[in-house]
Amino acid sequence: MTLRGTSDPMGTPSSAPLFVQRSGTGPSVVLVHGGLPPNITWSSQQELETRWTLIVPSRRGYPPSPPASLQDFLADADDLVELIAQEPGGVHLVGFSYGGLGACIAAERMPERVRSLTLIEVPLWVAAEDDEVVMELAGLADRFAASADDAQAESEFFALAGVDRDMLAGEDDGVRHAMGLWRELRSPREAQPRFEVITEAGTPTLVFSGDHNPALERLCDALAARLDAQRACLPGAGHAVQHAPGFNAMLETFLTTAERSRGEARSD
Repeated sequence: MTLRGTSDPMGTPSSAPLFVQRSGTGPSVVLVHGGLPPNITWSSQQELETRWTLIVPSRRGYPPSPPASLQDFLADADDLVELIAQEPGGVHLVGFSYGGLGACIAAERMPERVRSLTLIEVPLWVAAEDDEVVMELAGLADRFAASADDAQAESEFFALAGVDRDMLAGEDDGVRHAMGLWRELRSPREAQPRFEVITEAGTPTLVFSGDHNPALERLCDALAARLDAQRACLPGAGHAVQHAPGFNAMLETFLTTAERSRGEARSD
């Protein structure tokens, strides 16, 4: 299933236009995908378009957006800032996995334009840099990215991400292309968002996890604490929490409450 709707190019300060898919009606929600293409990442969110305007960029390097030599959360943040600036009234920002790194940085760059922030198992290692269990997981991600010859790291990383090589063998060229970018990326260890800017702005924030890995649970707990965020744990879909039963209902409740709070703030 793919997101229906019109598409439009969105210019960025640094290079060619980014491809953005739009559908639905209502307040704007930007959905930022992780390592897999957006049509796979957000396939379960199609139903939200009856009440929300879904804005789904293809991150740089993911067709039909311009090519890139690596995944780069700083480039993602630049693209998202440009996109958010063009949306009247701002947006709700939802980031999954690696895509959440750029989303978090964009939120702290433009807190006045972000109505709410939702982060789904985002590898913001800095939030728990003193936790040995979390740092072991960060080390696994580093080993996977460093070498395609480390079979053990690949096996453990794919298990963490819920990836089955046999399953992916039959997927389309978009998935195979995406897999080629999994080892070409700016390390999440370099991500240093200013959490205090988001909290001081009073941005409603929600952190999701999937209850499939203890280290990720600890990371998400730490991230929620740093952001003074609501915390949700939804098992059933592993790392791809957005496909878990009940995700859309929980997200909509959060978004609706954030919308109501924004309206009350304007009336004060």
